[in-house]
Amino acid sequence: MMQAFRGAVARLTGRLLFGQWVGNLLLMLLAAGWLQIPDSHTWQFAFSMLSGVLLLIAFLWLYTATFRHLRPCAARPPQWHSWLLLAVLVVLWWLLLQPIAAGRAHEALFAGYWNSQSPPWLRYHLGYSKLVAWQERLYDCAQWLWAGLLLPPAVETCACGVHAGWFGRAARAYRHWLYWLCVLISGLGGSAVTWALADWTPPAGLAGQTSSVIARLGVAYTVDMLLWCFMLALVAHYLDVLSPAEI
Repeated sequence: MMQAFRGAVARLTGRLLFGQWVGNLLLMLLAAGWLQIPDSHTWQFAFSMLSGVLLLIAFLWLYTATFRHLRPCAARPPQWHSWLLLAVLVVLWWLLLQPIAAGRAHEALFAGYWNSQSPPWLRYHLGYSKLVAWQERLYDCAQWLWAGLLLPPAVETCACGVHAGWFGRAARAYRHWLYWLCVLISGLGGSAVTWALADWTPPAGLAGQTSSVIARLGVAYTVDMLLWCFMLALVAHYLDVLSPAEI
């Protein structure tokens, strides 16, 4: 376990941290600007579509370049091939999230039904609000577990292509409880820190609150990026080991 942790930390290079911090920030700012493009005229609609395609290409380039940096391979697949594989995996993750989204939309309904069918002693200890909260936690865990399931294949196939034995190599991470623990800690912990910092409002004037919002969002974003880069580095470690004895 400690060897895997040290191996992941050793891969947390300045290039990885800086590239992800700056790259994702630029993508979010560009996406926010893209949403403001009007489409009342034909040329505006065409510009919106073109800029959307360029934004997608930038996203695919950033992550395939990151995966290739982390995962050394003797032979690299063509760039367009890596982009296509990453796009397929992103769409697959979106599809896996749809049942979770449907469950979230019916949380209140499920909680009300279970609460009405529970015996009085259980209803006293596990009421409606707690049932809603527990559903939220379960859906959050499922969401991050799906992400953890797809991350090793994404790194392996985008960096080295779909070669013989690619799934067996990608599945190396699945066999280690440390990986799944880090997936949940990074996902749930990062979300908790982000929401806690976003909800906290210091007793200050308008200028003080504005600067506080910027600082808090900056800290939350940096924490999220550190956790994300650690997960990428941990996956790269498990993919790069040669034998179980080295894990």
